[in-house]
Amino acid sequence: MMSTGALRFWLESGVTAWVIVFALVILVVTGFERLNFLFFKYSFNANDAMESIRQAVLAREYTKAIQICNTHPGAPDLMVIKAGLLAMEHGREAMKSSLGGAVLEVSRAVEKRVPIIALISGVSTLLGLLGTISGLIKTFAALAVADASQKAMMLGNGISEAMYSTAAGLGLGIIAMVVYTLCTSKGEDIIGQAQGSGYKLVTWVEESERSTNA
Repeated sequence: MMSTGALRFWLESGVTAWVIVFALVILVVTGFERLNFLFFKYSFNANDAMESIRQAVLAREYTKAIQICNTHPGAPDLMVIKAGLLAMEHGREAMKSSLGGAVLEVSRAVEKRVPIIALISGVSTLLGLLGTISGLIKTFAALAVADASQKAMMLGNGISEAMYSTAAGLGLGIIAMVVYTLCTSKGEDIIGQAQGSGYKLVTWVEESERSTNA
């Protein structure tokens, strides 16, 4: 449960506190969506499918390979391979270009809305500092007209409220940084696997052509 001092901070510290709360809500919504997408919806173990595709490509059964890709339409690795297979009839360069375009689509999908998390991570500390400064300004302004007997109490309360702002900003920044690191790390893994799948397809096609010409 929120302490009395923290509750007083949120109620009395003005616009900065509510901006921090607003940023926290955005972080929770965006972070949950991105983590769920990257770690669950867009993450597949396609090893079995990749082996079946390899065998089909080596046998030059490209239609069968495309059908295997269609069994997992959301898997980024198989999306890249399918794009390359569909472009094969237009030549090797067209296939490589299509693979590059598919990898770019995967990259855009995994990087979507991640910059928002990075922005929150960078700005939250500054928001906390701004709240601290504005709280101290308000406190010293009140001290200028306060009775001498109340100055010590007002100064202590004002500094306490200002420190809450710093703590809130730092806490939000740490959480945002952790979420951003998780998203970027997983995204790089997905993109790397998609690129590797494209390279594997080119290798398999070249191997199948060599075995046919032998």
